[in-house]
Formats: sequence, structure tokens, C-alpha cells
Amino acid sequence: MLIRQANSEDNTRILEFHARHAMQGDLPLRFDRAPDYFALHRCHSSEHEVWLAEDEREELKGVASLVVRDGYLGGHAQRIAYLGDLRIVPGRRLSREWTGVVRGRLEALHRESGVERAFCCMIRDNHLAVQSLARSRRPDRLRFAHWHGYDNVSVFARRGWRLDARKNSGIQIVEAQSAHADALRAFLDDQSREQPFGCVFSEPEFARRLRTWPAFGLASFLLAIDGRGAIVGCVAPWDAGAIKRIVLERLPPQLQAIRMACNAIAPALGRPRIAAPGEPLRDVYLTHLQVRERDPAVFAALVDAAWSRVRGSHALMQLCLFDGDPFWSTMNRFLYTRTPMDLYVLQTREGRVDSSQLRDEISPQGMPGFEIYLV
Repeated sequence: MLIRQANSEDNTRILEFHARHAMQGDLPLRFDRAPDYFALHRCHSSEHEVWLAEDEREELKGVASLVVRDGYLGGHAQRIAYLGDLRIVPGRRLSREWTGVVRGRLEALHRESGVERAFCCMIRDNHLAVQSLARSRRPDRLRFAHWHGYDNVSVFARRGWRLDARKNSGIQIVEAQSAHADALRAFLDDQSREQPFGCVFSEPEFARRLRTWPAFGLASFLLAIDGRGAIVGCVAPWDAGAIKRIVLERLPPQLQAIRMACNAIAPALGRPRIAAPGEPLRDVYLTHLQVRERDPAVFAALVDAAWSRVRGSHALMQLCLFDGDPFWSTMNRFLYTRTPMDLYVLQTREGRVDSSQLRDEISPQGMPGFEIYLV
């Protein structure tokens, strides 16, 4: 088995491999990253790498990615790593060899770049992945520790009898203008500093996102402004369809019934239909969602404004809500589905501190600084 770093010439093979190997669980899904598998990594960070496993016939047997960026922990910026895109054909030999390569690469990142901590996410009911990565008792296992649970929430309708939260929030929702740029970046960075692994929104990083993300810019942002003119919340609905699309392989009967009911009335409501299994979803991500002191009223006003913006063009609105998140209290205004997920943490240099100690160190610091749209 050969495990090596991928390059641009491997793009087509990786796309085909991902198309054949969906993430398992009660709701099997895959990400269609055509035409450029590496484009999403470039949105995440300029420092990224992809690793491949090939057998003696050069047949692809596994893919995984690693992204390195600046992130906050305890209010201080440091280099962190995100592990993602893991798809491996089941096999003990491959699993052992892959584990060894990952361990070696993480140790090298520690030596070369000072990366001490890494994290990843898993679908909670993807029992094979959870067992092999997080619950394995093999002596040579990577010592992932559970960090925090969350739900990938897919909003598909708003309850018509609910009042628009913007009318009673005491704040104003406006579209971002050039005059807001500096204050918006500072607000994002201040909020992110309070979140473990939150992105460091330096001036270069914020400018890079505005410049390089497809179909994205300052005008994408909706801002919540209080009576003193200060930004107290923001969100940027983003259609990542140019570089990433979600494809559900099949739907449970209950979700299939919801899809059919929504599609039956969609033309009358001016809504797009929800895609069938095997088709890419017409969805939009609520990116850069930050609210001062996690105020549910401000959150509700921002989500209502985002829904008003996208309801005629997108069938679903995706966001991430964490276990114990105050934002859950306002979601009864919407109809949605939820996919339970979990975040795990890992030390890059084993033996320095147990990963469970790292989890205990991180957990009290607030909601995770995790951006589902970059997964």
C-alpha cells in the first residue's frame, strides 16, 4: 500500500472516489466537489494538503485532507489543524498504515509549524467511523477525545403564523456596506476569540475570504445594529454550489414525505423544490454567524432576515447549532431537519498530554469556533 500526498493531477480520481463512497449513517450523503476538489480547501486556508492511499495496481483506496490555520484557544492565537474528508475502504492493514502516516504527519506539523492541536467532525450515527477512529481500543490508535456535540440544521420552511423576529428585537438589520468593513472584521475577530479554535480574523485573512471565496463578498453580510449604531450580530448567507454540493443518497420515509409535501406547494409559494435523492441540494449556508453574548433575539432577527433573502432561490438553509446552544430556543419559528454530529480533538504530539485532558481544558471556554460550510 502506497500512501502519498496528492496533487492537482489527482483531482479527477479523487472526485470519482468520493462519488462512490458516501458518508454512512441514517442519512447517507456525499459532497460533490467538482470541478475542483481542492477549491474548498483553498477557501479554508492557503495551507492545506490531501493524502491518498493506493494499492499495488494504483487503485485508490483512501483519501483524507488536512488544513492548517490560525485559531484561538484561551483567547490566544496559535496554529491548529483540521482533519477532514476521510474516506477509506475498510481493511485492517490499510487502517494501520493510514494511522501511522497520520500520526507521523501530525508530529511533523508540531515540529515544523508549532501545531499542537487538531480537531475533526463525525456524523454521530456513522458507527463505523466513530468506532474505528474514536472508540477503538487498538494500542496504535489515534487518541481522539469527544469535544462537543452539534446538529447540522436544514431549514426548509418558516411557520407562517409566527411574527417576524426583526419587528420586536430592538435592533436593525442592514446589508453591509464598505463603511462597515473595519467594524465588521473587528466584531468577527472579537467573537471568534471567545470560541475555542475560532478563526483569527486578521485584516489579511478577512480580505482573503472576501477576495477568493466564489460568489461571496462584503455585500453578502447582514448586520444587526443596536440603538447606538454598534454591530451586535452578523451572518453571511453563502451559496457554495460552485465548489461544493450536498447529495443525499437516500431519504428515510419521513423525510421523503416532507420533501414531497413541500414540493407540492412550492410553486404556489414561489419556492424552489427540494432535490430528490441523488440530486444536489439547492441550499445556502449561514456563514460567519456571530451574535454578541449569544443573544437569542438577535440571532432570531438575523435568521429571519437571511430567510427572507434566500427563500425564493434556495430550498434549504443550512446552519450549525451546538448542544446547549441558547439559539435553539428560537428555532420553533421554522420547520427543519437535523443531523446530529460530534467534534473530536486530538494532540499532534502524543504523550505530552492526554486528549481527554485537552477536551476538559477546551470545553469550558464557550461554543466551538467551527465553520460547517468549510467541511
